[in-house]
Amino acid sequence: MVDRLMRRILLFQSNLAIVISLLVALLTLGMDSHLNSAMLLVALSLVVLLGVPHGSLDVLFARQTYQLVHVKKWIKFLGLYMVSSLLIIALWNLVPGPFFVIFLMLSAIHFSDDINLSGHQLLKLSYGFAIISLPSLINGEELTNLYGMIVDAELAQQIVLISKYVSLLLLPLLLMLFYINKVNLRNQLEISSISILFLLATPILAFTIYFCFMHSARHLVRSHFFLDSFKRQHFIYALIVPTIAVIMMGVSVWYWKLSPSFEKDLIQIIFVGLAALTVPHAWVLNKAKFSEWATSNYKKSIF
Repeated sequence: MVDRLMRRILLFQSNLAIVISLLVALLTLGMDSHLNSAMLLVALSLVVLLGVPHGSLDVLFARQTYQLVHVKKWIKFLGLYMVSSLLIIALWNLVPGPFFVIFLMLSAIHFSDDINLSGHQLLKLSYGFAIISLPSLINGEELTNLYGMIVDAELAQQIVLISKYVSLLLLPLLLMLFYINKVNLRNQLEISSISILFLLATPILAFTIYFCFMHSARHLVRSHFFLDSFKRQHFIYALIVPTIAVIMMGVSVWYWKLSPSFEKDLIQIIFVGLAALTVPHAWVLNKAKFSEWATSNYKKSIF
């Protein structure tokens, strides 16, 4: 009964992500791809409201995995989580170039778990790296400008150039792997729609739509069933309190920087903030064996 309910919810989420991805991709054709303050504010708002909350559930994953029933254990976990996030921010400031490259690669691996492709590791990784590299093919100039707000312009150009070559390899590879691995129609539709989104839409918009309606939404649905020992109020508190804390930290950092460059500040807050949260987030999920659970419980499912 629970498995059937989860599949129904995931089916709705899948259809929603596919439709929104294709609509956004088509509607942005011919649209000015240059960044502006309005686009960035919309992107940041969506990421905060629909994207960040999925990471807020880390407190429940940690409580279930590490049996955090005593205050000392909670202090230790939260301390390690915050220290790792601060370490990421420090490393980004010390060596932004190399760390940004590593962050992109880790993100690709992390995103590859969105689609349940049990036994098809190469296809999973190809999908994850396609998310990172495909924007470079059509919107390479805009992607270079975007990366240039995070690292120096020369490195940004090199990353985008390499991404173009990677994309040219990944597109035929994905089609070939579809055929060889006999991937089901649902997975083909999801991978294809997300690929079209990242090919056609402006990079920041494509990432926002993907992050909110595929990555975060799917994680929230799966988490609800993985963390089935918790009550509804636990989920509500876990979603709201850490999200508010992240918002307050972001506003504080923005106020502290006091830079005249509005767009650059927003981009750095989005990317550096996500990097600081993604690494400990992925670590918690790995310790909880969340990916293994999703695979083992839904090998026969379209998800």
